[in-house]
Amino acid sequence: MDKLHRKPPKKYPEMINRRLQQIRFTIEDLKLDGILVTHLPHIRYMTNFSGSSAYLFILQDELHFITDDRYEMQVKGELYDLPGLKVHSTREIWNYLKENKVLGSAENIGFEADRMPYSEAVEIRTMIRPIKFKPTSGEIEPFLTAKDPMEIEYIEKTSKISQKVYDIIKSEIKIGMTESEITNKIAYKSREFGSESVPFHIICTSGVNTALPHIRPTSRKVKEGDLIMMEHGATFNGFATTICRTVGIGEVDKEYFTAYNMILEAQNATIKNLRPGINASILESYARKIILEGGYGDYYKTNLAHGVGISYNENPIINQRNSNHLVPENCVLSIEPAVYVPNKFGMRIKDSVLVTKSGARPITVPPDSLEIISG
Repeated sequence: MDKLHRKPPKKYPEMINRRLQQIRFTIEDLKLDGILVTHLPHIRYMTNFSGSSAYLFILQDELHFITDDRYEMQVKGELYDLPGLKVHSTREIWNYLKENKVLGSAENIGFEADRMPYSEAVEIRTMIRPIKFKPTSGEIEPFLTAKDPMEIEYIEKTSKISQKVYDIIKSEIKIGMTESEITNKIAYKSREFGSESVPFHIICTSGVNTALPHIRPTSRKVKEGDLIMMEHGATFNGFATTICRTVGIGEVDKEYFTAYNMILEAQNATIKNLRPGINASILESYARKIILEGGYGDYYKTNLAHGVGISYNENPIINQRNSNHLVPENCVLSIEPAVYVPNKFGMRIKDSVLVTKSGARPITVPPDSLEIISG
């Protein structure tokens, strides 16, 4: 089919120019003529396309966006008017590329090997010969972690939705409600307050179930003295964030207050020491020290933090082992220290912060003590 004709869409974030420049430097360093991006969140970061099928070829002087005719109208309304962007519509992508010499004189094209199934890579390699199809890994995502002011606004919007949902839901929880009932309320309120979708399955656990990090909500009924842990999120214009709040219902064990204060201290220490360029494992050590000294070191087994954006869980990943990741300026991190004590309880506090030149700016802020609801 012919190239789509479209009106120039809205102005795009300035950060995209920087991302493309950095990717093109990488292409040059790898001695490639271009790179094929197939991971849809990566494509959205650079084009604003929200559909479920697309390819993006980044060459030194051109961008080739390819999708099929199902998305013709969507493409016209969504795609940024990027320099050198050429838009193609076809369901026979590889024959189309050859017949129309879309890649010009390119001899070596990289692809996201960490995002593409091996069998698909082998098939494509055969179809685009004599062009060489070469695997690359992790070459795109590092340039997506820093966010543009426009993108930060979207993230702040989702965070406000999630916080508002929590403020409403905590006042509606009653003894005898099931985890699933609370979850349904969270999902309904999230959409009512403007969330486009749920970025991941909502977690609502109570009592001993809170000791299971990612269990789905059950028919267990909330009881007097329970902890209730709720982790949920929202999306706005494709960007996603999540928060996690832990509350008690009625008269609860004193240990819960001790554990909450420790986790909150660990989160605060992380935020206090957060700055651009800090090594992920060093940042994690501030929280780990507090949790170890608090006597819960054996129960601290999850990542401390991770980036958020179009995917609710992105790089950089902040844990003890990850000494390769540095936290960039204008990255948004979800900081979420947690402990899970088998057969007793679990507790997590999760909040988003923006990394600025002068340190961390909280986007959401948790209660300064364990909240107790009457039920």
